[in-house]
Amino acid sequence: MSVKPLSIPMRESSNPRIRIRGIYSTALTKLFLDNNFEIIQPSLEIAERFSLNPERYLSPQIDVVDRYDKQGIIAEVLFNLTQRFMDILFKTFSDVVVRKSRVQKGSIFKGIVYRPAPKGGYLVKITPQQDAWLPINDSKKQDINLGDPIVVEVKGIDESGIPRVSTQISIPGDFAVLISEESVRVSHKIKGNARDKLIELGKILRPEGWGIIWRTGAMNAEVSELQEEVEILSEEARKLMDLARSSPALVKIREGFDILDIVFPGESKKKLDEIRSQVFPTINNHHWLKSYANSLTKIIDFAEKYLTKNVSLEVLNNAVHEMILKEFLPKEGKLLKIHHIKPNGREVVLGPAKVVMVDNTNGIEYRMFRRFMPGGYYDGIGAPKEAGDYGITLVKLFDKKLITAYFSVENKLKGIYVNINTPIEIYPDGFRYIDLEIDVVLNKDNNIQILDTQKLEKYAEEGIISKDLLEATKNYAEELRGWLSSDGLDHILQKCDEVKSVIEELFSEKEETDIDLVEF
Repeated sequence: MSVKPLSIPMRESSNPRIRIRGIYSTALTKLFLDNNFEIIQPSLEIAERFSLNPERYLSPQIDVVDRYDKQGIIAEVLFNLTQRFMDILFKTFSDVVVRKSRVQKGSIFKGIVYRPAPKGGYLVKITPQQDAWLPINDSKKQDINLGDPIVVEVKGIDESGIPRVSTQISIPGDFAVLISEESVRVSHKIKGNARDKLIELGKILRPEGWGIIWRTGAMNAEVSELQEEVEILSEEARKLMDLARSSPALVKIREGFDILDIVFPGESKKKLDEIRSQVFPTINNHHWLKSYANSLTKIIDFAEKYLTKNVSLEVLNNAVHEMILKEFLPKEGKLLKIHHIKPNGREVVLGPAKVVMVDNTNGIEYRMFRRFMPGGYYDGIGAPKEAGDYGITLVKLFDKKLITAYFSVENKLKGIYVNINTPIEIYPDGFRYIDLEIDVVLNKDNNIQILDTQKLEKYAEEGIISKDLLEATKNYAEELRGWLSSDGLDHILQKCDEVKSVIEELFSEKEETDIDLVEF
C-alpha cells in the first residue's frame, strides 16, 4: 500500500521565511534578501543594518545557526524548500559542502518496536532500512511490547547518527504547536500579561486530548487568527491520526524539516566576506578570523565597527593581519595536526608534524617534518614504509593543494603525493581543509598519475558538492600533473633541501629526540 505523507501545515508564501543567527548572519541575510526570502526575527543589529522590523514574529520555514565549530551552519529547512535553498548555496559558493540528514526532523512514522536498545528504551524500525531510538523516558509513557506498531516523531539525531524519536506528536503552525500532551505552554520570549492571557486562551482553545505551545508569533496575532490556526491544526491532527490507523507499518506519514550540515571552506568564506562588505566594513578574511578563535572575535568586531571611522580599511587590514601573524599563528618548532576532512564529514587527523620553517616571502608557507612507522606501503605511491623513512610536508595558507615528499633514511626520494583540497586554513591546533579526493602522485616508478577521480564524482552525484566543483577539481588535477612533469618537481625538491639543511643543524645541536617524536 502506497502512503502519501501529509505536509506540515505552515502557511506557504512566494517569499520563504528564514531566521538567521551567528557569525555569518550579515552575509547570509544579504544573500537571501537578494533571493527574495523574508527575514524573520532578525537580531537588533541585523534589523538596523538592513532596515528590517525586528518584531516580525511569524515562524521561520528555514532556521539557520552556526555549526558548533563555526566552520559553517546548520539549517533546518521545511522539506519542500530544501532544493531551492541548496541551489542558492551551490550557485553562490564554489566549494560549499552540504550534507543532508537521512531522516527529517519532525517527520512522523508508523514503525514497529522490535528490540530493547542497549542504552535503555527501545529500537524502533521506522522503515525497512532505518532504525530509530526511543529513549527510556518516552518508553514509560505508554505500555510498549516488542512487535507493537507505534507512531513516533523524529526529534533529533543521536551522536551515533541514529534518529531519536518520541511518542509525543506535534503539529506545528505559525502561531501555535499542538502536542499530544494535555498542557498549555508559552514561548519564553513572551512575558508578563501577554503570557498570562495566552495560557488562559490555550486552556479554552486546545482540542480534547491535545495541548498547545504558543509560539513567539502569537504575541502579535489577533485572537481570531489564533483561533483559526488552532482549528486548522486540529483538523490536521485528525487527518494524521486517521492516516496512522489506516496505514501499514514502516512508512512515513508526515514530512518534516531537512537538517543540512553546511560547511563553508576557504573559497566560500572569501565569498561571504565579499557579500558582507557590501553591507558593512569588512576586513580581509573576516569569516576565517571569526572562526579561528573566540579571542579574535571582539578584536575584529571592534576594528570594523569603530576603527574604520578614523582609519582606512586598507591600513586596518594590514595592521590586523600583521598582529595576527605575530601573535596568533604558529611559529617554528610547533607541533601541528592536519585535519583532513572528507566531503561526507569523516575526519582523518594526520600528524602531528613539526614546523621546521615558516616562509613569509610569498604568502605564508609552513614546511614540516615527520617520521613514519615502518610497515605497509604509501598510498598511491606504492613504495614500502621502512625504518627511518621521513616526510617533508609543504602547507601554504589558502592553497588548494598539500604536498608531501617521502624520503628513505638515505635521503632518497620515494615519491611525492599532492593532495587536492579546498583552500587550507590554519587554526590553533593545526590545518584544516576539505579533501577533494582527487590526488596527483609521483610514484615509486617515477610515473605521474591522477588518482581517485570516481570518489569525487560520487559526492557530486549525491548532491554533497556541486558539479562545478567536480569539474574545477578535475581540471586542477590536470594542471598539477603538467606542473609536476615540468618544473614542479624541482620546485618541491629545492624546498625539501632547505628543510633538510635546517634538520641537519638541529641534529648537530643534539635536538634529534624532539624530531623523532613526530611519528604516525
